[in-house]
Amino acid sequence: MLQDALGHAFFYALSGFILSYVYAERFAEQQISLSRFLKLRLSRLYPLYVLTLFAAIPLSLGFLASNAEQWTLQFVANLFMLQSFIPNAEYYFAFNSLGWSISDLFFFYTLFPVLLWGFRKYTHRIIYGVFGLFFLLILSLMYIVPQELQHWFFYINPLLRIFDFALGMLLFQLLKKASFGKFDSRFTWYEIGSLALLVIFYSSAALFPKVLRYSVYYGLPMLAVIGVFAQQKGALSKLLSKPVFLFLGNLSFGFYLWHQLILRYARRAVNHFEITLADWQFYSLSFMLILVFCYFSYRFFELPMKQKLRRHF
Repeated sequence: MLQDALGHAFFYALSGFILSYVYAERFAEQQISLSRFLKLRLSRLYPLYVLTLFAAIPLSLGFLASNAEQWTLQFVANLFMLQSFIPNAEYYFAFNSLGWSISDLFFFYTLFPVLLWGFRKYTHRIIYGVFGLFFLLILSLMYIVPQELQHWFFYINPLLRIFDFALGMLLFQLLKKASFGKFDSRFTWYEIGSLALLVIFYSSAALFPKVLRYSVYYGLPMLAVIGVFAQQKGALSKLLSKPVFLFLGNLSFGFYLWHQLILRYARRAVNHFEITLADWQFYSLSFMLILVFCYFSYRFFELPMKQKLRRHF
């Protein structure tokens, strides 16, 4: 269940929805260029991405000693965010193994204006038809792609995962005329219902092939949660708009990129010093350490670097 595409699919769809909300009109009115858009996105993603890439180097020194040539190729692929295009886990999981999703995300960003153009140019019927055909293509490929390639092809491959990002953009097109932020008590039940639907899908996931869970399985509940909560009309979405949750939201990108590295370093430290901890103690202490670390990372690195780069751009 750990490799179900729930978290990444949700994040990609949410990114497509939010970027459409922020930039769709600006691109339509030619108020922003692709170059400036990519620079703005890079200023947010790349500094921390590179920092965590370098932070992972000490964990890879053993492989460097045994195969310096391949280590160099892996590092270059990761540095230029190309690793997710390579169907080899030794590349897309090298160094900070979560970096592949940022490789995917920046690829989506480069195609974002093209997708926006498609949504503006073509009718809803054509757009729905394209999504339907792409959905059927993914399902049919599950019976064609060799099993040893399925993890990369359906879970990592940016050419297929862009479907999740585009779904978020499609959801925005469907909701862009809706009113946002005006409280409606009915939406509290809609929010609870969308979360319940997600729980049902997650609880039933073991009944379906893993290759399906790599890709399109969570599409319906994922879009339901994003669509309902984005309107900010229910009690749960209002709760999530409180300052403490907004603050945690600011830390979320750092938490994502740092947490696995810190867990790996913490496990090495515990083993090296022969510290005896139960699993719940190890993960509880690690969670607090990660949270504190992410605060300092955001406060003293991510935010200053983003501001500095945006002034430069």
